Amino acid sequence: MPSIHLICGFMGFGKTTFSKRLAQQLPAVCLTHDEFMVDIYGRNVSDAEFHANYQKIDDMLWKLAAKIIQAGGNVIMDYGFWKKEVRKQVQKRAQAITPNIIWHQLTCDIDVAKARVLKRTRENEAELFIDESCFNEKLKQYEPISPDEGLNVEYHSVG
Repeated sequence: MPSIHLICGFMGFGKTTFSKRLAQQLPAVCLTHDEFMVDIYGRNVSDAEFHANYQKIDDMLWKLAAKIIQAGGNVIMDYGFWKKEVRKQVQKRAQAITPNIIWHQLTCDIDVAKARVLKRTRENEAELFIDESCFNEKLKQYEPISPDEGLNVEYHSVG
């Protein structure tokens, strides 16, 4: 039965690297929100512009995920899913597509994650621009999956 794999973790935790590896193992189609944002709106998107366009990209990716599942394929949603409330909504949305839902909680040392993000910003023009201030501010919003959420979770330490 086709499955949806939902990747949870903060910036720099290795979500995309993990997702690409998982996509080859399953096989699956990996849908990455940031990749579509950069392709459509560019790399240096203001917070206001990012949030104004986030839902359009999100809706498009979920429609695509449903089509892939209907065609018999597996899907990996490489998003991050930082907030408990968001995960609750996503779980319902995924259940409308398939009952086979697997969450992957990635963990990583924060200093390692920050170094990865800052290096990526400096060296890769295809990535969203994230400076140290942005990283630190966004970190305040991150909530890892907790057992009380009742999700089907696999845990992975990636650094």
